Amino acid sequence: MVPVEMLGGNAFPPIGQLNFLLTLAPYGFYWFVLAAENQMPSWHVEPAQSLPDFTTLVLKKRMEELLEAPSRDTLEQGILPNWLQNRRWFAGKDAAIEQVNLAYGVRFGDAQHPVLLSEIEVTSAGQTSRYQLPFGFIAEEQVGTALPQQLALSRVRRGPQVGLITDAFSLESYVRAVLQGVQTSTVLPSDGGEIRFEPTAELAKLGLTAESEVRYLSAEQSNSSVVIGNSLVLKLIRKVASGVHPELEMSAYLTHAGFRNISPLLGSVIRRDAAGEDNLLMIAQGYLSNQGDAWEWTQNNLERALRDELAHAMSEQEQHYNALGELKDFAAMLGQRLGEMHQVLAAPSNNPDFDPQVTTQKDALMSAKDVVAQIEHALKLLKQYQNELNPADKTLVSHLLDNKKAIFSYVQALAKQTAGGLRIRVHGDLHLGQVLVIKGDAYLIDFEGEPARPLYERRGKHSPYKDVSGVLRSFDYAAAMAINVHNVDNTEAAQNARQRVSDRYLNEAKHAFVVAYRLAAATLGHAWQDPEGETPHWRCSAWRRQRMKWPTRQRIAPPGCPCRCTACTGY
Repeated sequence: MVPVEMLGGNAFPPIGQLNFLLTLAPYGFYWFVLAAENQMPSWHVEPAQSLPDFTTLVLKKRMEELLEAPSRDTLEQGILPNWLQNRRWFAGKDAAIEQVNLAYGVRFGDAQHPVLLSEIEVTSAGQTSRYQLPFGFIAEEQVGTALPQQLALSRVRRGPQVGLITDAFSLESYVRAVLQGVQTSTVLPSDGGEIRFEPTAELAKLGLTAESEVRYLSAEQSNSSVVIGNSLVLKLIRKVASGVHPELEMSAYLTHAGFRNISPLLGSVIRRDAAGEDNLLMIAQGYLSNQGDAWEWTQNNLERALRDELAHAMSEQEQHYNALGELKDFAAMLGQRLGEMHQVLAAPSNNPDFDPQVTTQKDALMSAKDVVAQIEHALKLLKQYQNELNPADKTLVSHLLDNKKAIFSYVQALAKQTAGGLRIRVHGDLHLGQVLVIKGDAYLIDFEGEPARPLYERRGKHSPYKDVSGVLRSFDYAAAMAINVHNVDNTEAAQNARQRVSDRYLNEAKHAFVVAYRLAAATLGHAWQDPEGETPHWRCSAWRRQRMKWPTRQRIAPPGCPCRCTACTGY
């Protein structure tokens, strides 16, 4: 276990076999949460990494010299392969890097704050991916914050100056230069094409200037984001791919349609390559002041609900704060907003990329084939690691493997029932972490789809129930986390309370979400060929088990279950 100091969020050394030494000031105290290393609290802040022993590069004058030997060779062969492994946005950590290539470099910024706009090609496991990495120079005397040092690649001597080559996105001067470039519709020549900075009409209304505050978001994700003037968030797309990017496309479409519960599009930076293909580099959207994403907000409210439950059980006092009621109301609001968004996306459009379609039998067969392939891969992994599981999970895996054919048959039967259903553009990767909580309302963000999939798949049309299913699954994850959170109190009373809170949350949130979604999306133009095309998932699980001979845990039927049987497993 790891003691996490609750006031500052700092993790102390893990508890081992030796005495745990602490020094306390007079009348001092520590207040700890004991957390497993893989279950650190959301408010924990990772300590800054110690700076490595940097290689020193020598530049005569220009940043473009990074593209020339010997600096280029040092970067490609020594510095970048090690540096990339520590970046959260780098997706190739599972395989050894075989080669790194600096694809191009375009000078940007001013003489005092030079930047080289650049992308790197990384080859690992026989596949090559492109990542955006702008190189920035910062002199030693200009280093004011820790971030440019933490993201530095090397030391550099540039004429009489000594400083660091770092990820330029960590430099406020770079962020301000990008904002100015978008505001002035700057165009830069690049590698046989051009880099275009494009604003929307809404950007000028914000009145942002070179003095507007720049605030970095704390966590490094698959992309990098910064807030400017508390009204704009600039996102740098790390993994670059040719083609229309769904984040830009969906944001532009929904903003133009007047859908308010998203972060509106304000501008973009796009590189058009020599073949005429667009590559999204950055996107500017409206910043939404919020109470956090719905995942963390839900976890916090479930903890409050647990405290209410324990206090009520011990004192039998009336509960004054109804956290579960707030969660239920928010689930209903999320269902309503999702239904409203699907109505916008299902409207007839002159844009063929957004014009709704009807699911054909061929579409249904392709969906079944895709799902079966994913399940087959999952079962193969479960079988591979079955011996490492506890006895209960081993038994469950055995049941899964024994019923493989029945599972595939059930998937194919469900897929046939989708014929006639509407196919539209959807969020594509919707879960509670992709929703912001703002004064009890739900705002949907991050429309780039599943990052591991190619762009053409992420821009595909799907049943709107893809998004619905993603939220329902996220409710399941939140309830499971509430049962096991931090392992702070493992008494039987606490565990029973967690189970009661989790079960009630799951039933109420799912029911409220589904009911609100159905009301908001009631006029979607489905034309089901099977009368049960929309509702096979409501069918009693006793019927499913009889058909599949499937073992399941008993659970009280949720509201809305047509059979009301005690064996129903829910939605």
